[in-house]
Amino acid sequence: MIVRVSKITLLLPSRSLKEKRRILKSVIERISNRFRVSIAEVGSNDIPETGVLGLAVVSTESRHAESLLDRSISFLETSRPDVEISRVESETIFGF
Repeated sequence: MIVRVSKITLLLPSRSLKEKRRILKSVIERISNRFRVSIAEVGSNDIPETGVLGLAVVSTESRHAESLLDRSISFLETSRPDVEISRVESETIFGF
């Protein structure tokens, strides 16, 4: 079993937490529905202009898991040009 995880730090065009939640909810739903990866907000909860998302996928092949998360990140870049990706950290965990 292979687990690929990514943590993405985003710079958001929001001035309030309400606007931030609206943007992140849209991003999370679109990526989750399109790529069937696990995704959630995992940090910077109280900062309106910054969002941190965690993505994870379980697979039997590391190439497949890496490709799926890379396509998810590329989709985010192209579908939401108003959201800037400032940092991406990724790790692959092998086990069992």
